[in-house]
Amino acid sequence: MSMSMRGLLNALTGVWLLLWAGLATAAGPLFLWELRDAGGGLRAWLYGTIHVCDAACFPLPDEVRNALSAADSLALELDLSDPAVMQRLGEAALLPAGGRLQTQLPAALWPRLVLAATRMGLPAEAVQRLQPWMLSTLLTVRLADTVGFRTDQGVDLWLAGVAKASKKPLWALETVERQISALSGGGDAAQLAALTEAVELIESGEARAYFQRMLAAWRAGDAAALDHLLREELSSEAMAPLFVEMLDRRNREMADTLIQHLGKGGRPFVAVGAGHFGGASGLLAELTGRGYRLRQVVAPAAGND
Repeated sequence: MSMSMRGLLNALTGVWLLLWAGLATAAGPLFLWELRDAGGGLRAWLYGTIHVCDAACFPLPDEVRNALSAADSLALELDLSDPAVMQRLGEAALLPAGGRLQTQLPAALWPRLVLAATRMGLPAEAVQRLQPWMLSTLLTVRLADTVGFRTDQGVDLWLAGVAKASKKPLWALETVERQISALSGGGDAAQLAALTEAVELIESGEARAYFQRMLAAWRAGDAAALDHLLREELSSEAMAPLFVEMLDRRNREMADTLIQHLGKGGRPFVAVGAGHFGGASGLLAELTGRGYRLRQVVAPAAGND
């Protein structure tokens, strides 16, 4: 079975879907990088986040919390704690008045989709009203919840809460409209492939094993391995246009926005989905290609200075 929907989960910002289990303070490379200019000056921190998690994610490593404390602002893809952002996502998630999803799908897929959605607590009538991209996202998030990982324990929300509690400025790397455009992009064939993959993931019973595969790359701080999982092992040819929209174009745009912000001074803590980091078109490569230096932060073993 193709694993491309699993890649979509981790690309989504807002669902967007990497998981981290086990000890958050384990020694070794973290998904945290220092961003320095050509002269060696520290300009920002880049942190790869996970949008659904369990209690084992917290507390975050000291190095992450210290970097957030030292930063003068927090940058996220979107501030998902903003009611206006969530309202707009909810509006965009619905088909136009009178539209029914069943009419847009192959006949053989519909009964499978209804059964999978019912298992995830979504009635058929609710499914009928949703855009394919939102249904793919919602099914995957519901599935993550069944194996113990929840959006209300996501790292992004925790970071936003800390920033607001300390009155640290919070700003977004992109608009909600841009994110909706990316989530719904790639064309009908790619959207259908993503929805089919969500159904297959539920049918297969492989969710826990899938999440553990992703966790191994995350916990090793290995952006290259994670990118390989998303683009090679866990993706299909039909999904390629969606990955271009979800990752490649947005990586370039987020790099542009960050560089514009850096031009104003300050040292932000930048937290985006970890699926945006690796590969030739990832954020790390984008920023390196524009003259910045990146150093991955490593958590020391216990007892080491």
